[in-house]
Amino acid sequence: KRAKRLGNKAMDLLVINTLVPFLYAYGKHKGDDELQRRSIELLSQVKPENNYITRMWEQANIFAESAADSQALIQLQKEYCDKKNCLRCRFGYIHLCHK
Repeated sequence: KRAKRLGNKAMDLLVINTLVPFLYAYGKHKGDDELQRRSIELLSQVKPENNYITRMWEQANIFAESAADSQALIQLQKEYCDKKNCLRCRFGYIHLCHK
């Protein structure tokens, strides 16, 4: 037997998907704008996620510099690309209408 430790990527994912949303929601519940701001700042200090969605954006030459960026790209994918709402998305609109 040996002790198990979380790797850096696993820790980053915990921060991105658990700590930051919890801090933001708690700050919103308490009316603490500073706590909400700090949670977003924390997100901008964490490395971006590396997953299927972020790699697809990279193929389109759109790169995430922080976890805040990768979360935004994931949200765009889910809200626009997956729902085929291309013309409502700035990237999709430019790609489809200005080529």
